[in-house]
Amino acid sequence: MTRLIMAFSALMILTACNTKEIIRYEYKSTTMLGSRTLTITKDSVISSYSGRIESNRQARKTTAQEWEALKTSANGIKLEEIRDLKSPTNRRATDAAPFGKVMLTTADSTYRSASFDGYESHEMLKPLMEVIKEIANSVDKEE
Repeated sequence: MTRLIMAFSALMILTACNTKEIIRYEYKSTTMLGSRTLTITKDSVISSYSGRIESNRQARKTTAQEWEALKTSANGIKLEEIRDLKSPTNRRATDAAPFGKVMLTTADSTYRSASFDGYESHEMLKPLMEVIKEIANSVDKEE
């Protein structure tokens, strides 16, 4: 009986520690004029824009502070639920805001959110979107 309890306890501990670590954060913003994708891994930040007239791509290293901020901001996200989150606004329906979407990748799956206006996402994603917006703005300044 003691072995059974110990085995069960060990299994519960392993299950509790088996949280899904996000290894890639991707934000995509689309308007009538073009599409921007910001892809962030532990090693790199890649911003690419493809538009009607121009296209560009920038890459740089991810700082330790940025990576830690992303991980911290994603702590409250329930990955399985992000595809069903309702946007607080719907200005994108009239081209008053870009279509925003976030994709979070773990070692074995990619989780895609429902669309939202620009960076104005559901409450669950707000801390993450603030960090992503900050990183996107820092890449824009490097141009």
